[in-house]
Amino acid sequence: QNKMNEPWYSVRCLFHHPTRQKPGEDFLYEERITLWRAPSFQEAHKLAEEEARQYAIEADCIFIDSTDSFHLFDEEVSQGSEIYSVMRGSNMQPSAYKRTFCITDRDRAKPLKE
Repeated sequence: QNKMNEPWYSVRCLFHHPTRQKPGEDFLYEERITLWRAPSFQEAHKLAEEEARQYAIEADCIFIDSTDSFHLFDEEVSQGSEIYSVMRGSNMQPSAYKRTFCITDRDRAKPLKE
């Protein structure tokens, strides 16, 4: 089958890096989102998990699981294509939600604004 006719899916996978946590951290988790052409969510997860197992070997980490996926609505990926979205109900105010679920002091990412 021609993969070019299949829809795009992004799949989020969760990893643990047991040799890279900082003092005071019991775990260092990584969430990676990869992009796949597949006929279904199930096949996209299968492809992502195969790649994740290889990534875990190369990055010296532990692949935990594929956690969720997203069917891209655009047929072709280009600038501004939405590749992942999740909606989460909450009683938190926006600032508390951001501090809890977005880049936090414990994330190994640079803040968007200094």
